[in-house]
Amino acid sequence: MKAILARRYGSPDVLTLEEVDQPTPEGDQVLVKVHAAATNPSYWHRMEGKIPMLRQAYGDPEPTDHAMGGDCAGTVVAVGNDVTRFAVGDAVFGAAKGAFAEFALASEKALVHKPEKVSFIDAAAIPTGGLTALQGLRDQGHITSGQRVLIIGASGGVGIYAVQIAKSFDAQVTAVCSTRNIDMVTSIGADEVIDYTQQDWDGTGPYDLILDMVGDRDFEVYVKNLTETGRMVSIGALGMDTMAFIAKMGGYKASEQEEKVFSFIAQFTTEDLTTLAELMVSGAIKSVIDRTFPLEETAAAMAMQGGKRVSGKVVVVIDG
Repeated sequence: MKAILARRYGSPDVLTLEEVDQPTPEGDQVLVKVHAAATNPSYWHRMEGKIPMLRQAYGDPEPTDHAMGGDCAGTVVAVGNDVTRFAVGDAVFGAAKGAFAEFALASEKALVHKPEKVSFIDAAAIPTGGLTALQGLRDQGHITSGQRVLIIGASGGVGIYAVQIAKSFDAQVTAVCSTRNIDMVTSIGADEVIDYTQQDWDGTGPYDLILDMVGDRDFEVYVKNLTETGRMVSIGALGMDTMAFIAKMGGYKASEQEEKVFSFIAQFTTEDLTTLAELMVSGAIKSVIDRTFPLEETAAAMAMQGGKRVSGKVVVVIDG
């Protein structure tokens, strides 16, 4: 089978399309024929190898785990002996190891059935972004009906789902994006849009909840735009170097007595993937696809992801 591998760290040109053996599922593993697989910032960081904790996970000084990709949708073609929830022929979505490939192995608990009315491309786009938005708003942000919510980075891979999920909680959503994304962000439900090229969001509060994907401000700026009981949830560092952001968060956490700022890493759970599937079926959320690429052009897809100006999601289409 064909698969995209990264045998060394670096820019997208380290990615190679190679012929490898098709894996065999064992235990609770599911073999998925991948139809579509999405890019994510985490895959970019794994490819670059600049974050020490990721190098520890994937190999140092060069990667020993060469597989690339995770979020995907496809069809089950084989299952391990311990699998109980899936059968050959089932359409699924979730996360699989090395999803930038024709076939990929996944743990049974990292997949759910794909709704029939949702395309493989749209389903592949949602896992990490959707889970991050859902868990950030619900579990970390404690979102409730009627709250005023500010979403910074609303047109990105997490932001597009955050706007829609916040609206599903009946929140009043203010979205921050650039001029070219105003119409798109409005179309997915934002009540108000702040064009950051024309207006600073600082001073537009107070907000009950701020969900931030950019991370380019001192945390005191976020806090002063919160209500007395407000919460700020930090997702990523689109606006600055990742290691600098991690250091900044650590310093802030160490200096604050009253915690109003939260950060987390999304967890893949069957329950929350099922919740996303239900929201897609109901029409409460949908994927926004910026561009698709064939498997052979995965390097170009990753380069687009690394450009940090993606409107929605970038998806690699393996089949069809």
